[in-house]
Amino acid sequence: MIFLGRPILMALLTIAAVACNRTSAPVDRDIALGPGQVATINGERIPQSVFRFYAMSAAQKNADDLTADERSAVLEALLRLKLLAAAAEKRGMLAERTIAAELEVQRLQVVARAMALRYLQENPATEAELRAVYEENLPRLAGTQYKARHILLESRDDAVGVIEQLQAGEDFEALAQEHSSGPTGPNGGDLGWLTADSMVQPVAEAVRAMQPGTYSTDPVETDFGYHVLLLEDTRTQEPPALDALRAELTSAVDRNKLEAFVVSLREAAVVTTEQ
Repeated sequence: MIFLGRPILMALLTIAAVACNRTSAPVDRDIALGPGQVATINGERIPQSVFRFYAMSAAQKNADDLTADERSAVLEALLRLKLLAAAAEKRGMLAERTIAAELEVQRLQVVARAMALRYLQENPATEAELRAVYEENLPRLAGTQYKARHILLESRDDAVGVIEQLQAGEDFEALAQEHSSGPTGPNGGDLGWLTADSMVQPVAEAVRAMQPGTYSTDPVETDFGYHVLLLEDTRTQEPPALDALRAELTSAVDRNKLEAFVVSLREAAVVTTEQ
């Protein structure tokens, strides 16, 4: 999501305490929050809608699923929150510039996030859009995999010495067990099957240029040291089916849709800045 709201507890404070800004149409808070209530405190009602929202954030449960003890605990916490907010309002703290600014930012975050969610609900990802993103990423999903081994050495001279031993006919795995300083040394330098994306760049470049059954004739330098590489085999990585990636693809389509929506709003906006 592009819009990420502040913690829900703060969102509750926003709902309970923030008035609309000067450019917004006034909203009757009681009508917006609904007629039902769970309690009154000092003559002010606690709406059912606020209690339900707070229960979901504080207890991670639907209000109807709370036990009697849980319901009492959630209500008590909400009453304490209400008392603190009322005390702050009584002292005029809502008029303090820093607090007013923070509440306004929170209001913007809550409402903007709600608008983003509403927009995505009204414009769900279509199969064609999912397919387009899937096909766009196929080259990455269906890349080549490399079965490789390496011998990691501390100096270039040591790596050159190992290459000379390989050229003399010595066994790669035995040399890895004897000389490699990496954790794969005891396993003969076995790196398993890797994609180019999962290797450090110099190693990936070297492996891509090699033929199966060959070793690197020049040491490959990385931040870890100097590598002597053996490419044992390659295979084509079959891409996962679209359905296996549906959740990730939907998230990607949603991000693209939301970004386009925000860009359209920005382009249509009239903005003046104060110097």
